[in-house]
Amino acid sequence: MSEKITSKSLMLEPLKKDHASRLFEVLKDPKIYNYIPENPPTSEETLANKFDVLSKGAPSHLDEIWLNYALYDSEISQYIGTLQATIFMNDKKASVAYILNSNYWGKGYATQALLLIINRLIEEYEIIEFEAYIDTRNIKSIELVKRLGFEYTGFEENADFFRGEPSHEYIYTAEAKKFR
Repeated sequence: MSEKITSKSLMLEPLKKDHASRLFEVLKDPKIYNYIPENPPTSEETLANKFDVLSKGAPSHLDEIWLNYALYDSEISQYIGTLQATIFMNDKKASVAYILNSNYWGKGYATQALLLIINRLIEEYEIIEFEAYIDTRNIKSIELVKRLGFEYTGFEENADFFRGEPSHEYIYTAEAKKFR
């Protein structure tokens, strides 16, 4: 999947190294990292190196496909974040995640981006189930996936440890037929 995915104003561009110059300021927002075990990028070069690795996809020893996108809104002429999908081909499942600058939270961007990628994954990869792992404290993301039809299916205690405390995650899943 190397082409752009578009809706009325949102464009999902396959992530490339050169997106770092356009996304560095967007992804420096410290609020983004409250619930994920990452820190804001320290330099444009560091971000470019990360994007370069991600753009190459999953390592060959994994039976996965990694899709990473830069999110661009043509109405405001701004990059607003990133979107990721990991496809597990043996199971026809995909895990989805997104990162948006806090200026764009609560405006429908994540919902629109997730629906775009979910529908594309159903069409191109015949994905039958989607999952999202969400920090239990991230109420807004939990509410978003519930609105999309995802249902709570599990809990992972001590999924990670960052910012001095353990992070627990809820697992939400949705069958592809909910999106058709």
